[in-house]
Amino acid sequence: MNSAVIVAGGSGSRIGGEIPKQFLKINGDEILSYSVNTFLKHPKINEVVIVSHPDWIDTVSKNYPHCQVVKGGNRRQYSSLNGVLATDAKGENVLIHDAARPFVTTRIISDCLEKLIHFEGTAPVMETSNSLIQLENERAIFVDRTKIFEVQTPQCFKKEFILEVLSNTLEGTDEIGMVLRKYPKAKINFVEGEEKNYKITSKMDLQISSQIISNH
Repeated sequence: MNSAVIVAGGSGSRIGGEIPKQFLKINGDEILSYSVNTFLKHPKINEVVIVSHPDWIDTVSKNYPHCQVVKGGNRRQYSSLNGVLATDAKGENVLIHDAARPFVTTRIISDCLEKLIHFEGTAPVMETSNSLIQLENERAIFVDRTKIFEVQTPQCFKKEFILEVLSNTLEGTDEIGMVLRKYPKAKINFVEGEEKNYKITSKMDLQISSQIISNH
């Protein structure tokens, strides 16, 4: 059994004022709705759990009746943990996704599920197109960008494995990062990401998203 956990627990937004960005609308539909619908329609996803800020839980429950809605925590780690704990007891795999990434594709979901047959975790990654440096005490150090990858979501795991990691005291901004800190030798493999599976963080991202929908 495969469960999707969509983390939509933010309480505010730099681009939306009082409205969290996941509830802003692109061409008439909430940002959150795009990824929810993609997961709901995928033939191998058995349930979708949305993790919401407590102030928005009634609204989310009303707008997404086909999903289970649970309260988020005050950190990403706790929100993800609450979501995973809410999945069906029979679940084997969990896919944790950012609500602010509306354009996750069926192909990415399928590829991640395929990887979980042989690995403990996986996620889509993209090569970076920018030159990079590392700064240490105001000293610049060369970074070989051919060895650097951007990690997207969903970040996908065997359920019992990620529960153990999220229940730990480690903190992090994403699950793969926490896994690699706790278990550097974990069996993690990656799938090819997509440019359009980006995270909306600015007003320009909203404009680009509207163009993507219009051209679809």
